[in-house]
Amino acid sequence: MSYYYRRWRRFGWTPYYGAPPYYPPVYPYYSPYGPMPPSPEAELRMLEDYKKELEEELQDLQDEIKDVDARIEELKKLLSKG
Repeated sequence: MSYYYRRWRRFGWTPYYGAPPYYPPVYPYYSPYGPMPPSPEAELRMLEDYKKELEEELQDLQDEIKDVDARIEELKKLLSKG
């Protein structure tokens, strides 16, 4: 057996010795139908959690509005005195 044959059997054929073979990038598979819809129970849980988060955010915004209104009244009193 020749040197080149042994090298080919051991490393495979490459245009440059020692160069790694080129592997094209692997792209993830996406279903043409899109993701599967959640089950009704899972969707209900997700919507209830989302509603709870929205209610908490609404409460935070209402508290912030109260603070801003209090500061506005405070500044109006300060300006009316001056």
